[in-house]
Amino acid sequence: MKKKAPKHIFSLRVVVGLIIVLTEIVFLNYFLSAEIEFVLSSAVVTVALLIQLRFGMREDARTPADMVVFIFNWLFLDMSPKIQLLGMPQQLVNTSSVAVDRVAVTNLVCAVFILAFTGFYQWLSTQSRDRVDEDSGMGETEGPPPYTAAAIGVAVFFCIVTVGLAAPHAYRSADASAVSPAELIVGRFLLFIPSATLLILLNETVRSGRKLVFSRLCVIALLLLLVLATENPLTEKRNALGPVYIGILLVAFQGWFAKRSRILMLLVLSMVVVFPVSSLFTHNHQQTLGALSMSQVWDEIELHYFSINYDSWANIYTSVEIVKVHGLQWGHQLLGSILFFVPSSIWTGKPLATGIFLADYLIANYSMWFTNLSAPLAAEGYLDFGFVGVVAYAGGLAFFVAFLNRFARRRDKWIAFPMAIYTSVFLMIVMRGSLMIAMGFAGAAFLSFYAASGLLSLKLGMRKRHASAGRAPGRTTVAT
Repeated sequence: MKKKAPKHIFSLRVVVGLIIVLTEIVFLNYFLSAEIEFVLSSAVVTVALLIQLRFGMREDARTPADMVVFIFNWLFLDMSPKIQLLGMPQQLVNTSSVAVDRVAVTNLVCAVFILAFTGFYQWLSTQSRDRVDEDSGMGETEGPPPYTAAAIGVAVFFCIVTVGLAAPHAYRSADASAVSPAELIVGRFLLFIPSATLLILLNETVRSGRKLVFSRLCVIALLLLLVLATENPLTEKRNALGPVYIGILLVAFQGWFAKRSRILMLLVLSMVVVFPVSSLFTHNHQQTLGALSMSQVWDEIELHYFSINYDSWANIYTSVEIVKVHGLQWGHQLLGSILFFVPSSIWTGKPLATGIFLADYLIANYSMWFTNLSAPLAAEGYLDFGFVGVVAYAGGLAFFVAFLNRFARRRDKWIAFPMAIYTSVFLMIVMRGSLMIAMGFAGAAFLSFYAASGLLSLKLGMRKRHASAGRAPGRTTVAT
């Protein structure tokens, strides 16, 4: 008998909906005298966001990926531009000048992206509901065998050696403005293996049903120390730290987070409070937790929405302007993102990451002073193919979110759930862009997960046990 998904709407989602509506009322109250297309386009984004809130977050989803998409759209495409336009009605945070017609088109791009994602995601989720058992292995009564002590020992030893050799390089290059291929291999692949190992081992520990022994606790604690040594404000940017630590929480306490409202609360608090406050540490390495005051915390949250961290809507605005002035790129940026691994020394005509492409335009035409800008998926799609690209990118995102939900349900691989959870939170980085840079980081993390899984799955010492088991038919020996 097919189990039906719960139909109730959890109360936190209602609260978020009220905040969205109140924000729009306040915004329109200040801009009632503006042109009608300016006001209507803002209202269209709000309606699109409310539709996503109702239909684009499913309570039967196995990962928080759909929540991450919603939170990004809410904070970066709706709330932050309203706050910025209220505080700076003549200039955007990326130094571009405000023009009413481009504001209207930008809002329309955002609304189309939100509605297209919601429609595609709802359709894909409905289509895949009947195939959940087949795709996920939910009919199996048992998962894969637990990891052996020998394999865990090899994996932990590899992590210790890797951190000991590679971490000093990561600390020395922490302040580098650009990431070289060598630093990508060291920082995003090798030094991420402890995080991937911890996530996979946590999932196996929680879900295997084995008795939690002291030796396993020691291994998890040691891996956590290695993660703290490699994933911290001295070696990584904030956007790289969030997926790791949120992923650890969601995997370690997956029973408590079975209620989706708790995941939504965690993600909202992380983005609204923790992410802004963390800049006090990532931008000032001398800042200590004991010296932190509440006034500093409040000021940082208040000013954060006027910073370049929330430039996503402004950069969609700039992409609209570039298309109007120079025309579409016709897939040039997309090709660079797909072939991100090809060095520019070999491909001399390789396009710049879209954030750098937008920054170069702003430097040439406005007063932008650096190139580390974001490039949301909606901007990527509009630059290459106009509104058709916006719909296509939203559809691709919906397909990927639905795939993560199916992948997380697999019970035949310990890697599936933690990898899907990490990728779901990492989706915030992909949506903010640039896509080319995010693809490089995601590819390195993907390899780290499979390297960790390979180490943990080693069958060291199993041959002798299987031989002895073969002499006693009807009995199965499993190494623990």
